[in-house]
Amino acid sequence: MRSLGITARLGVFAFVLILLREVMEHPMWGEQAVGAPTTLDFAVSILDDWAIVTVVLGILLSMAMIGASYLVRDERLVNLLYDMGGDE
Repeated sequence: MRSLGITARLGVFAFVLILLREVMEHPMWGEQAVGAPTTLDFAVSILDDWAIVTVVLGILLSMAMIGASYLVRDERLVNLLYDMGGDE
């Protein structure tokens, strides 16, 4: 079983190396490639072209934060009594 795990790790490592080599040899990375977008281009694309996606992503992230805060709450009786100021 241990040899199977080691073989799987080596296979994943080899796959990542092959994938990295293929990505780096893509002609997109050549010298004739267009320069990186400016911050103004980024702002326009986020706020104009991708406005609905940005709003939906914000809603999903806020739902995740609300869910995380709900899961973190401690509702044991001892803590609830302490919060209310009671001794019993």
